[in-house]
Amino acid sequence: MKKNQKNKGKHCSVQGCDKPAFCKGLCTKHYQQIRLRGNVIEKDYVFIPGLCKILGCNKSVFAKGFCQTHYLKEHKKNEKNSS
Repeated sequence: MKKNQKNKGKHCSVQGCDKPAFCKGLCTKHYQQIRLRGNVIEKDYVFIPGLCKILGCNKSVFAKGFCQTHYLKEHKKNEKNSS
């Protein structure tokens, strides 16, 4: 099978993604999101070891990648959704 030469040496066109482009200027993850859902899922967090994954929060991790404040907010939000 021949690789797509159009995307050779290019990166994903989604802002903040530096993975290699796979198809239509997107990496495999973002291409599948568009193919299956019709849009790219925007996340409001990033993974930095030791820091809360919420953008702009520089507190230390408490649990599951969140600081204590954001962990409790997520936990409460998940409890409401499961009820």
